[in-house]
Amino acid sequence: MAVLNGRCFAPVLLLALLAAPVWADAPNWQGLSPAQKTVLAPLAGNWDSLPTQERERLLDVAARYPKLVPEQQARVRERLGQWAALRPEQQERLRENYRRFRDMPPEQRQQIIERFREHRQQMRGSGNGPGNGMGNGPGNGPGNGMGGGMGNGPYGPRNGQSGQ
Repeated sequence: MAVLNGRCFAPVLLLALLAAPVWADAPNWQGLSPAQKTVLAPLAGNWDSLPTQERERLLDVAARYPKLVPEQQARVRERLGQWAALRPEQQERLRENYRRFRDMPPEQRQQIIERFREHRQQMRGSGNGPGNGMGNGPGNGPGNGMGGGMGNGPYGPRNGQSGQ
């Protein structure tokens, strides 16, 4: 087949154009819209160094943000701020904990969620826990700053879930 006649070239070009979004990197900070920058402001300082997959996930969060109720928006802002304040090794530990949690059988995940909820209620009831309910949940050791929201990742609720 000769590429010169255009018959072979057109399907290849079409496939390349359709696959382009798969190859495209998430934009750098300067390429974000003002609305995206507003939501993702806590991450401005290290946005360009984040892995592409993480930036894409955060762009999804920014896209869902306007549709969230005010309480969910506040939770997203709070968690993004907490995430940005963590040291890189703490972030990596949380990513690993989340991967392990995500890969568990559903029954085991549910047991962990229930234990976490019980622990959180005990902490709130005793007055020893933090006022925001972000205690050290299962798999989240002391001092990492990111407890609650098992199953929601470090950025807040997914798909309109409240995370509770």
